Amino acid sequence: MLIALCLSALLQVQPAAEASSFSHRPALPVLTVKALGRPEYGLHITSPQGQFIFTSLSYTPATPKGSATLYRVTGPGGLGPYRLGAELKFMSKKILIYVDGRPTNSYEIYRWFDFVNVFEGGAAKEAGLDKSWHILKVDGQDFDSDADALMAYLTHRPVVEVLAFQRNFVGGQKEPHTFRIQLHKQDLPTNPAENQLVPEQAKVLEPHLNDPRLWLELVTLRSALPRFTPLPVDLGGKRRWAVRSVKNPQPSHGERPDRNTLELWGEDPTSGLTQPYPAALWVEPEDGLHHGRILLAGDRWYQIQEVAVDAASGRLLKLVLKPWTADVTGLLVGASPAQALGPGATLSDREALEQHANDAMVEWKTMTLPGELLSQDLQSAGNLVVRLEKGLLKLDLDVKGIRSRLDAAARAEAERKAQAELAARDGKAAPPVQTRPATDSERLADLLEQRKAILMAILGSAKQSLANLRR
Repeated sequence: MLIALCLSALLQVQPAAEASSFSHRPALPVLTVKALGRPEYGLHITSPQGQFIFTSLSYTPATPKGSATLYRVTGPGGLGPYRLGAELKFMSKKILIYVDGRPTNSYEIYRWFDFVNVFEGGAAKEAGLDKSWHILKVDGQDFDSDADALMAYLTHRPVVEVLAFQRNFVGGQKEPHTFRIQLHKQDLPTNPAENQLVPEQAKVLEPHLNDPRLWLELVTLRSALPRFTPLPVDLGGKRRWAVRSVKNPQPSHGERPDRNTLELWGEDPTSGLTQPYPAALWVEPEDGLHHGRILLAGDRWYQIQEVAVDAASGRLLKLVLKPWTADVTGLLVGASPAQALGPGATLSDREALEQHANDAMVEWKTMTLPGELLSQDLQSAGNLVVRLEKGLLKLDLDVKGIRSRLDAAARAEAERKAQAELAARDGKAAPPVQTRPATDSERLADLLEQRKAILMAILGSAKQSLANLRR
């Protein structure tokens, strides 16, 4: 089986700048806007592997230390000034291995680059190469079948050593030969607007992308845009800076936009930043930021008191937060504080908030309830018992609903696996998997069971107090 990936001729008009080492600078907006979502900021990285744009910085609960997208610059600006004077294409061949004359299930894959054209007067022709030669390695590297990486490498090296082989007329292979090639240099200007961006694997620039200084500069560049201007806020007696961000505010047709994220920074992202990631994160509900919403910052819960967002850009204009305390009165009748998280809240946030509510109820039962029972009359004591019993009934239904949905999901998964196994036996494709974010868990059900136990204890005390008042 042959697989071909064309490599364009290394003869186009290219920039004069050489790139013999890794460096970076702020990227031109004319390039960054070509990235997905038109981010308008980024770093332009120059390396022996080529030219790259590093942009689209985002922070999510899954990537709290940050993630960004790497693009390779293709076109005139993506290459260096040196030319091989040839057109190449990548080739690979899968060959079945025979043992004792019998085929096995093992294969060997051979990879090389073929010459499509060798141009007169070019560096390859001067070195003695023609279309009968096949390149195995350049400077000891095979480039892992990455045609773009080979192109960039060749155009950034004045001299290279090429390991190549020839086939003879009967299909055999001659001993590989090493060619030392002096590439031709061109010194012509280029227009950045002519370049394009192609998504690239981050491993191409490892370990450079692990340098915190690179991320710090990317944060600073993003923060300079009006859309991401940090908003100073007072949080728990400390100054914080809030940024409302979204990874891809302009998705392609048919693509769902990413959820907004509220970042809370311990330092001003525009200056003096020592760590390239926020101190806390909050995924915005699907219906947006609203008064009364609850969010977790660090290990404390807060509630939005005032909020204002620029309708055009989505920039955060005002945010006032106050510490959130559990409404025990509502908890006594089976209310769930997770409703204030908003639609689309993560399961982990729901679990954490319900746990916090349980802790608050335990404290109230021990510290406050005894005094309230002593101050009650017969009417108020009876009303408390009724509210508690109604709350227990509601919680019981909530727990049964969660466990019922979990059982249904488990049965559906078992059925899906059975269908997949049946399809595999028949040589058919497995049915498509429809994944949805989990909204229930055994832990959530257990937390509500704990609340039922707390309410039962409170109900026992309330009934005892009511009985004493009736005597």
